[in-house]
Amino acid sequence: MRSLSLKELQLIVKQAIDALPDTYWVMAEINELRESGAGHCFLELVQKDADSEQIEAKVSANIWVNVYRMLKDYFAFETGMALGKGMKVLVRVAVQYHELYGLRLNILDIDAAYTVGEVALLRKNTIAQLRADGVFDMNRALELPLLPRGIAIISSETAAGYGDFMHQLHHNSYGYTFRTALFQAAMQGRDAEPSIIGALEQVYERASEFDVVAILRGGGSQSDLSCFDSYALASNVAQFPLPVITGIGHDRDVSVVDMVAHANLKTPTAAAEFLIERLAEQEARMEGLWEALSKSWSSTLTKCRDSLQRFQVTLGLYAQHYIQQERRRITDHLPQRLSQAALQSIARRRLTLDRLGSELKLADPATILQRGYSITLKNGALLRSAGDAQQGDRIETILHDGKVTSRVVGEE
Repeated sequence: MRSLSLKELQLIVKQAIDALPDTYWVMAEINELRESGAGHCFLELVQKDADSEQIEAKVSANIWVNVYRMLKDYFAFETGMALGKGMKVLVRVAVQYHELYGLRLNILDIDAAYTVGEVALLRKNTIAQLRADGVFDMNRALELPLLPRGIAIISSETAAGYGDFMHQLHHNSYGYTFRTALFQAAMQGRDAEPSIIGALEQVYERASEFDVVAILRGGGSQSDLSCFDSYALASNVAQFPLPVITGIGHDRDVSVVDMVAHANLKTPTAAAEFLIERLAEQEARMEGLWEALSKSWSSTLTKCRDSLQRFQVTLGLYAQHYIQQERRRITDHLPQRLSQAALQSIARRRLTLDRLGSELKLADPATILQRGYSITLKNGALLRSAGDAQQGDRIETILHDGKVTSRVVGEE
C-alpha cells in the first residue's frame, strides 16, 4: 500500500479545491470579527442549529483591505449597521486552501439586502411572539401617575444622553423637583441585553420608591441598538410593573422595546420634557379646580352673610312689635282694675320695657352701622384685632348702606 506525506495529501486537497467553481454565495452567521492594523478583516463564520443554537459548521474567512474598505462602507450605508458578531450575512466567497493555514474563505462581496431581511424577520418574529404571549400591551395599559417625580434611570453614567436627561430634568423652567436614581447598564454591544435586564431586576426590588422607569442612551448605529429588538429585553419591559419611558435617541425605525414601553420619546431630552410637561398639566388642572372652588365658596359666603343680615333685621322688627303690643295691652286694659300699687308696678314695668326697647335698638347692628361704625371681615370671619391683618390680606368692610372690599398695604 502506497503512503503519502502530509504535504502530498494537502496538495491533492488543494488541487481538488482549485478545481471548484471560482465563487459561491454562502449564508452564514458572523461568530467573530476583528480588523488588523493593516486594514484587513478576519472573521469566523458559523452555521447554527435552528432549534438548539449549537454550531454545526465553522470556517475561517478574510476580507482583504482593498475589498474591505469598499464593502464596509457599502454595507453600513445600505443597512445602517456595521458588520459585527451575531449578524447573519450572505457573502460571495472564493474557497482557498493552504498547506499551512488550511481551509479559508476569501470574501469578495456581500448582499446587504439579505441581512436587512434577516433583521426585519427577527423583529417581526419578536413582535409576533410578544403578542402571542399576551404581554405586548401590558406596560402601555398601566396608568401613568399624575405626578411622576420618582424616576429610576437605566443608562450608562458616562453616556451623553444621560447627562442631557438630567440637565433638562433638574433645570426645568417651572422649578419642579424630581427624585432620581441611576441603575447603570451597558447600553450597546453583546452585554447590553443582559445588563439592561439586570438593571430592571434591581429596579423591581425597589419598585415602591419610584413612579416610572426611564431607559436612556444617546443614539448610535443600528447594530449598536439591535439589543432593543431582542425578545428577552422587550418581554421584560412589557411586563414591568412600573410605566417604562424610553429615550433611546435613534432616527431610524422604532425598536420593539419602544413599541412595548408605556411611552417612547426620540431622545433623552424629550423624555425629560415629557415628565416635566406631565407635572405642568396637573398644576394647570389643579389651579383651575382651585379657582372654581374659590368662586363657589365666595358665592356661598355672600349668601350666608345676606341671610344673616335679613335675620337680624327681622328679629329687631319682631322685638319692637312685641314690646309695642305689650305696652298697649297694659295701658288699655289694666289701669282701671288695678290698685295704686299695681299702677306703680305697671309704671315701673313700662319704664323697664322702654329701657329694654332702647337698649335693643341701640344693640341693633343696623343702628350701630348708621351711627358711623362698621364691621370688618377677613376670609369671611370677624376681624377683631389689627394684629390679625397682614400686608396683602383682602378684607371686607360692611357699612350701613353697603360693603367695601380692600387690601392691607401696611401696618401702622
